[in-house]
Formats: sequence, C-alpha cells, structure tokens
Amino acid sequence: MIKGNFCKTYGEATARDRAELIYSHYSSFLGIIEDCKARLIYEIKAEKEYCRSHHKDDLGVRVQTSIGTSDTTGDEAILNVTLAEQLDSDKLPNLKGIDLEAQEQFRARHRVIVMMRDEYTAFDKHLYSLSADEQKIIFPVLKHTKDYYQIAQEENITVETVRKRVSRTHKNIIEHFGEIFIERLQGGM
Repeated sequence: MIKGNFCKTYGEATARDRAELIYSHYSSFLGIIEDCKARLIYEIKAEKEYCRSHHKDDLGVRVQTSIGTSDTTGDEAILNVTLAEQLDSDKLPNLKGIDLEAQEQFRARHRVIVMMRDEYTAFDKHLYSLSADEQKIIFPVLKHTKDYYQIAQEENITVETVRKRVSRTHKNIIEHFGEIFIERLQGGM
C-alpha cells in the first residue's frame, strides 16, 4: 500500500501511473476506493460539525436555526446514508454550510474517487478481453493467489516463460490504459 493519501496520489498521477497503481493494487483496489470514500465522508461530516459549532453571534451564543426538538442520532444517520449514496453515484455531495475552499477540496476528491471507480471498472473489463491463456496467468498474479512457480507447474511451462508472459501482458495493459485514460483531471487536486 502507498504511504500517505492514496486519493491524492491517484489524482495527481499521469494516466500511465494510474494504470500502474490499479495493476499494483488490483486485488485490493475496490477496498482502497471504499477507504477513500469513507475518509471523505468522515472529513465532510467533521467540517460540517466544525462550521456548525462555530456559527455563533458576537456574544458567543449559538443562534438557534430551527424550532422544535431535534433528533441528532437520526440526523447523523440520514447524513451518513445521504453522503454515501451521493458518493456512490456521480452526484456531488451536498456541502451546504461548509466554506468554499473546503467545498472545492471535497469536490476535487469526489471527482478522483469517481475516476478511480470508472478506471478500475474499465481495467477489470479489459482483463476479461484477454485470451484465455493470458487470463490463466495474469489473474492469479494480480490477485496474489499464486506465485510464478505454482503457475508454471500448473501450466507445464518454465518459471521464466511465466515471467515473460506476465511481463508482456503487464506492458500491454499499461500501454493500453496509458492511451485511453484521461491524462489529468481538470481542476485536479
């Protein structure tokens, strides 16, 4: 796993580097996307809470913005579900009540998460367009279920042949996606 912020690294990477990131982290990439999404939800909620708690008048007393009782647990649950649904779709999350600079940062990260999901989907579908022989070798390598020696034994070929085939398939995949992925996000991170 990459140390630091994967979402930022992905958002700043070139098309070729993003293809390499997907290739290198294929077996856990969906989990990485979910982690990026969970972090974004947490940070949006924290920023909303910070802005809400600092919305006070000159005397330091919070101005009541609603009348009646509130259900903070229910409101929190609704916010969690709403943010998760918005991040699962291509819709931008509701960032009302957050300052403009933070809103733009959150929107940029949302665009990266959408791009990660879309590019992973394209990458995954492309793997199924490979020949059956290529799939037999590349899937166990990407999913880390077998090493070169195990694949060589199952396929009755040498370890060196497995290495060459994996290398050739890897090169072809990266070249393919280096050409079709957009180079950089507009207004990126």
